[in-house]
Amino acid sequence: MSLPLSGQVALVTGGGREIGRAISLALAGAGANVAIGYRHDAARAQQTAADIIARGRRACAITGDLVRRADAERVVADTVTQFGRLDLLVINAGARGRAPLATLDEAAWDEVVAVNLKAAFLIATAAGRHMIAHGGGGIITIAGASAHRSYPGAGAYGPSKAALVSLTKQMALEWAPHGIRVNGVSPGPIRDPDSDWETHEPGLVRQSARIPLQRVGTPQEVADAVLYLASASYVTGHMLLVDGGSAETWYVTADGGRL
Repeated sequence: MSLPLSGQVALVTGGGREIGRAISLALAGAGANVAIGYRHDAARAQQTAADIIARGRRACAITGDLVRRADAERVVADTVTQFGRLDLLVINAGARGRAPLATLDEAAWDEVVAVNLKAAFLIATAAGRHMIAHGGGGIITIAGASAHRSYPGAGAYGPSKAALVSLTKQMALEWAPHGIRVNGVSPGPIRDPDSDWETHEPGLVRQSARIPLQRVGTPQEVADAVLYLASASYVTGHMLLVDGGSAETWYVTADGGRL
């Protein structure tokens, strides 16, 4: 049976941890060879690559600080060197930096905006130039439900992710004539079901009961959305919310619960 991404090459930034790991494994399960981008956590990136190889696909871990153009271009070039092509980029790496705006310092603001927006621009344009030259491809950004609705104490996170949504649509518009589809996924609260997160985050337990589906999501559910967008040939410029309906009702209050 032919797999939907058979023979394709994907680069997943932040691909060794949590949501990124689930995405990397799901893409490999759909037939792709995967380059796992990372900045700090080499061990997890290399373990994810090893797990993909054990499942019969090719994989490698590539380090880079994507807020630097030279690093972003090198990560794309290294992916092409390793696999001979690049068909799909998933921009998953991000920074949180949540705090009330009145107390958020300038350095924290700059860090979050740089990682969530500037790095996305740099890696996407590096990949986009390659895709333009080679007949097209796909780019998927990972934003967040808080890009669509604000909540107390989000600091720079929500604004930077909202800007990422705008960047996603801008890339989709500009690159559609080149055969490049650009979409995004906006997860709500996502937790590993085996992590015992409920013990450590009682505030989120209370808040998740107010989500229409009355639970948090899982990394696999985000990965499933990425898989859909990776092969949805007539979809571009779309942000797919994977949030249990939370952005439509908004359930976050100031009484606690990290998202």
